[in-house]
Amino acid sequence: MDESRGQPTVSELLGRVAVRLRQTMEIGTETDFGGLTPHQARIVGYIEANEDRGIIQRDVAEITGTRPASVSSLLQGLERDGWLERRTDPSDSRRKTLHVTDKARALVKGFEQRTWGAIESRIDCFTDEERRTLIALLSRLDRHLAASS
Repeated sequence: MDESRGQPTVSELLGRVAVRLRQTMEIGTETDFGGLTPHQARIVGYIEANEDRGIIQRDVAEITGTRPASVSSLLQGLERDGWLERRTDPSDSRRKTLHVTDKARALVKGFEQRTWGAIESRIDCFTDEERRTLIALLSRLDRHLAASS
């Protein structure tokens, strides 16, 4: 908190909002992950959102902070159960990229619809003009963070 003004800082507010939105998402989606654990569902969602970038096993290990051996086992299970597939990278035959199946894509889309719907119902306190301003500011922050990572 900014002691001089007695008001929270932008980073504090972003942190609070992030926590509250995560709580809203958990309530809005209940726990229907199509038989997947929440961890598996997040990995499937990450692969679905980034598969056009040529995601490989090492990328999943890095974003989850998980040991490569654990990721290998997890991905083998997801592949065996029909959630994802590995394909040979056309530019490097030694490299296997990860891709979701239609079954996984449908799960992700349904999850996103429930999640975004739950959030939309919680942010109805803004006018149309305020929403446009918020979208512009958050989009700018998102681009900045993406360029920094």
